[in-house]
Amino acid sequence: MHLQCRSLLNNTLVFCQIISVCFMTWKALTLWTNTPYPAMVVITESMAPAFRPGDILFMSNHDGNVAIGDLPVCWPSGRSYPMVHRVVRVFFANMCRQFILTKGDNNLVDDTMLYPDGQEYLHRNEIIGFVRGYVPFLGWFFIILQNPSRLRDIAMLF
Repeated sequence: MHLQCRSLLNNTLVFCQIISVCFMTWKALTLWTNTPYPAMVVITESMAPAFRPGDILFMSNHDGNVAIGDLPVCWPSGRSYPMVHRVVRVFFANMCRQFILTKGDNNLVDDTMLYPDGQEYLHRNEIIGFVRGYVPFLGWFFIILQNPSRLRDIAMLF
């Protein structure tokens, strides 16, 4: 009995150690990349063919200005999740505040209707990072964990 209890406790501690290393690694990545979300999974077709559902995006953030063609990860207030769309227009007001217009590569119109009511442009503080790289398809694992009905989407790929 004593040996079983000790073995269970040892296994529990190893499991807790693995979980804590995962959390510490994630936190280290957030500090290193200067963004709260250093990796994300694409769930829509709005950026096809550049990114498709299931692609894992890796990002980092910088304090500099945004340029046309950049791929910012935007999280406007009121949205439940962020979006990754290409910058199509940038301008400055009063030489200090940058205004940004984005559009999905696969969308016909810009993202104005995705911004909060009355807002026609994004502000720099609504950008939480910029795409720096991606790995195709590996994110399907996470999409299916959250929504098993998307399994049919994988079947359509083949």
